[in-house]
Amino acid sequence: MHGLTRPRPTGSSAGAPGSPVTVYDTEVRAEGEWERAPRLTVRLDRGHGTELLELAWRSEDGAEATVVFDEGTGGFRGHRRAADGTPQEYRGTESRRRADAADVTDCRTRVFATEVSGPGAPVTGGMLRLVLDDGGAPVERVTWRDRRDTFISVALRAAPWAESTVPVKVGEVVASDEHPEADEVADNLLGDGPDKWLGWDDRATLDFSPIEPTAVTAYALTSANDYRDRDPRDWRLLGSMDGSTWYTLDDRVNEAFPERLQERAFTVVNSTAYRVYRLDIGRNWGGLPETQLNRVRLLTTDRPGLIGVTVPVAEVTANDEYRAAGEVAANVLHSGEGKWLARSRQAWLEFALPERTAVTAYTLTSADDHCARDPKDWVLEGSADGADWVPLDRRSGETFAGRFLVREFDIAAPAAYGHYRLRVTANEGDVGEVQLNRVQLLAKSDDGLPVPGEFSGILRHGGGPTADYRGRGVAEEADRDDDEAVGVLVSKLEELTRAIEELSGRLRNR
Repeated sequence: MHGLTRPRPTGSSAGAPGSPVTVYDTEVRAEGEWERAPRLTVRLDRGHGTELLELAWRSEDGAEATVVFDEGTGGFRGHRRAADGTPQEYRGTESRRRADAADVTDCRTRVFATEVSGPGAPVTGGMLRLVLDDGGAPVERVTWRDRRDTFISVALRAAPWAESTVPVKVGEVVASDEHPEADEVADNLLGDGPDKWLGWDDRATLDFSPIEPTAVTAYALTSANDYRDRDPRDWRLLGSMDGSTWYTLDDRVNEAFPERLQERAFTVVNSTAYRVYRLDIGRNWGGLPETQLNRVRLLTTDRPGLIGVTVPVAEVTANDEYRAAGEVAANVLHSGEGKWLARSRQAWLEFALPERTAVTAYTLTSADDHCARDPKDWVLEGSADGADWVPLDRRSGETFAGRFLVREFDIAAPAAYGHYRLRVTANEGDVGEVQLNRVQLLAKSDDGLPVPGEFSGILRHGGGPTADYRGRGVAEEADRDDDEAVGVLVSKLEELTRAIEELSGRLRNR
């Protein structure tokens, strides 16, 4: 999660009252009769029993669903859109709940340590236990409202846990300003002592040059010894290959450090080894011309397989490009200010690889201007021959909050193809152009280790103010106690033994 300080658990623990795991038998209807669909398993437990009223989710393969529950959550009705875009009516009836079911198998609860914070408000902690399994790809977004009129919307992502990282060796740090008379200089940010850096402005930049290019997957900031008003409040982490073109890797707003000399860590979805990283502080808490920090640490994952290796591309072509301005398809393969622009509302880029490769993730980077040209809806497709295409990842309603913003997307079911195509079906502003600065196809190895997740989103009670809601995955619980699982296994073995003995007796009596 974003903070390394551990919130005091306030959610339900094993055996304590809370929202149960509920399993629904479901059906879908596209045209004609209702047809049986995979079961739906749900648990959204923040530590107190409450009934769901509405629930919506989106899976990594682009499938979406929105449902409304009956009173008592004994059933639901709604709609879903399959991964191929087919709209369907959707309904379900409760078949069992975790408190009653000894056979809710293959179901695991993801446990998050959470934070809730609002502008000027203290950070409060808690726990969230989450299960949402509709039989398809993993869920990446969940939105729900309960009968207490609490509204929550979160975006889940599998990201390296900040505590599963190692420090990046930094050779030099340069600040936009510092206070040498008091020895409050940028170099202090690399040490372990009580000394700090202070700049005479409410905005500041700090540039860190690793000894060698490294893919930073997390970073940690430590507040200084005094004056909370000097703490950073809004900032961005940027990366650059040349110190000229900067890519936005992380963007934070209204972050707080309730304590002095408090370290907070922030994860980053990043697979690119940049030469320089910049902490661009846009605002402090007091609005006065003084900003300070005790320490900044850049971190990289200790699981190298989680960092994607850029897949070589032999050729990239597009349905259209703006050659007169040099805004051609080839630009998306290189870092820099150049871009690709197609003069159409829908557009595509096709990548031919030197050899078949299983692409497991990809990045899209917004261009330098006109957010209306950003892709909003798209599908990434794979092909063996460049003629027949298979959908691999479908996205809708995506946004790019800034220029040169890098966003990384995982592919739920990768396979080896020689051709990949990014087909943009709608842009942000419904204008006549689509543009991108960069596209990277990535391959990540499977190291066999689970990737702890995190989420970020919003929470609102009734008509009250909207607060930031975020969480770090701290565990994964089986929804069957170990003793219970062993008991069930022993029971099954005993039944099997009796059946074998009965069969043997029959054979002897023949």
